Parts: sequence; C-alpha cells; structure tokens
Amino acid sequence: MSLRLVLCLILAGGLLPADQISLKNGDRITGKIVRSDPKSLVLKTDYAGEVTIDRAQVVSVSSDEPLHVQLKDRTVVGAVAPAGDAAVEVKTGEGAAFKAPLGEVLALRSAAEQKAWEREQERISHPRLNDFWSGFVSLSFAGSSGNAQTSSIATAASATRQAGKNKMGLYFNQVYASQSNVVPYGATANRISGGYRIDRDVNSKMFVFGTTDFDYDRFLDLDLRSVLGGGLGYHIWKSGGGFWDFNAGGVYNREKFGTGLIRKSGEVLLGEESSHKLMGSVKFYQKAILYPNLSNRGEYRLNFDAGAAMPIFRWLEWNIGFSDRYLSNPIPGKKSNDLLYTTGIRFSFDQTKR
Repeated sequence: MSLRLVLCLILAGGLLPADQISLKNGDRITGKIVRSDPKSLVLKTDYAGEVTIDRAQVVSVSSDEPLHVQLKDRTVVGAVAPAGDAAVEVKTGEGAAFKAPLGEVLALRSAAEQKAWEREQERISHPRLNDFWSGFVSLSFAGSSGNAQTSSIATAASATRQAGKNKMGLYFNQVYASQSNVVPYGATANRISGGYRIDRDVNSKMFVFGTTDFDYDRFLDLDLRSVLGGGLGYHIWKSGGGFWDFNAGGVYNREKFGTGLIRKSGEVLLGEESSHKLMGSVKFYQKAILYPNLSNRGEYRLNFDAGAAMPIFRWLEWNIGFSDRYLSNPIPGKKSNDLLYTTGIRFSFDQTKR
C-alpha cells in the first residue's frame, strides 16, 4: 500500500462524523449518541459497542447529526454543541440556536430512538388489550413403572396486565394423578381452579379490587365452587423488585357437591400477597387468603400458595410450588386439608418493556 493511500485513509477517518462526550476527569469519548436520560448516556462506539456513561460525569456534549433534545417544557431538534460552562447549544434546521444548561436536558435521542420512544408513549397513553401482559405457563410431569405404576401431571398459568392505574390478573391451576397398582385403578387426584381479578389504584397506596374464583375437586366431591366479591387493598411495599399487598373485603360463595348438597354463604376476605426477587434472579411468590364464614359462624376457608422460580434461560425457568386448601366444614367422610407439591419447568413472558 502506498504512503499516499495510507495518508488518505487516515485523513478520511479523521473526517468521519462523530459525536463527542467530555467528562469531568478530562477524558473525551467519541462515537454516536444513542440516547440519554437524567442518570445515564448511551454512546455507540466502533471499538466497544454501546457504552453507558454516568450523566453526572458529563461536562459537555457535541453531535454532528441532529438529536432530539428534551427539556422540561419543550423538545428541540438539531445538532448539539458545547455552549460555555456545562451548557449546550442546539442548532435547529432553521438556522436558529437554542441554549440550555446541561442539567436541564432531560433526554437526548437519535431519530430512531425518538421514534421508538414516541411509540412507547403512545402505547402507555392508549394501551390496547393485548399490551403490558406478563406471566408464565408451567408444566410438571411424574411417573413410574414396574412394581409401582403411577403418573401425574400438573399445569399452571398466570397472566397479569398493569396499565396505568388498572391491574388485571388471570390464573389457572390443574393437577391430575392416577395409579394402576391396586384396585380400584384410576385417578387419585383431580383438581382444577381458576379465576380473574381486577384492581384499580385510588392513590399510591390504596386500591379497590373485584375478584371471582372457581374450583373443582373430584376427591373433595366438589362439583363447583363459585366465589364473587371485592374490597379494598393497601400497597404495603412496591418497587421494581416486587410488591407486598394487603386485601380486605367480602365475597359470596356458592358450593355445589356431588351428593346434591348446595351451600350458599357470605364470607369475609382477609388476604396478603407478595412477590420478591431473591439474590437478583430467583423469583419468590406467596399468597394467603382467609375466608371467615358469616352465614355459618365459626366455619372458615384458608387458601395458601407459594412458589419459587430460578431462570435457566431468559424465557425458561425451573419452578417449585406449594399449595394448601383448608375447608373447616367438608361434607361427611372427606378431609379438611388438601396439600399439593409440584416441581417442573415454566415458560415466562413479559410485554411490559420493549
């Protein structure tokens, strides 16, 4: 390669457009500004990909191409240049220049990032029914052959949609087990439950809710339990890492048993529910609800569910679960307490972020 060609390449490389960030320690980093918020600035470089910089360390910003500069009261578009001590000047396409302190710049975005941000704001302001869902579907199998011939399957699904002040939740649980060791052969467990709940925040702490639940349990001789009610709730704790809520209200309970017995009752609802992230990645969930019976004083129901999930891949998790259903007044010949233990895999999904 000739010396003239090398010099041309060096000069051409020096003329390539690049944005520049100056830091408090005197360092200067070049690349392409992708986006920034009050806490960080993302710069795309040729040598290290996307680099995240602490905004508190930035003293000046310059760009060769127009950026969308968001301030408290407006958004201006243009090339950015330093303008004195910790300030920027935005040169708009009409030849005008707009100056502002760097600390008042809420965000910097490239054209592509601005379009993505506007789409997300539209999604937040006018969410569709299929937006903002998160949840999982889990599957557990167990079986044996030889001296013991058994099989069992458990499935569960949960989906939650949080949009503005409204929160919607759906759930489904099923367990079935059978054996062919001793007479009578056949099912040894067969239980299905599901429900729907909607919450609406009154303020940052208080919320109202409505709920409906359905249960079938062959070996409790329960054909169908239908529960409908609502009440008030309180956010004891809520953050990006989880939540802890308390609920209180009332429900109407209708139980139909295989014997033909139908029981109707009013019940108090007292419950708490929480979700946490342990060690940064392990998800833990638990929910307990007590239903004191108002129509038949002294009787009550208790539902308790807990589980933990550990990620295998981003969308695949190993899951363990525990469920307890206690009924103080089962029909004659049936036990009060039913316990369920499960382990398996679950497939998770999250539409809350794009």
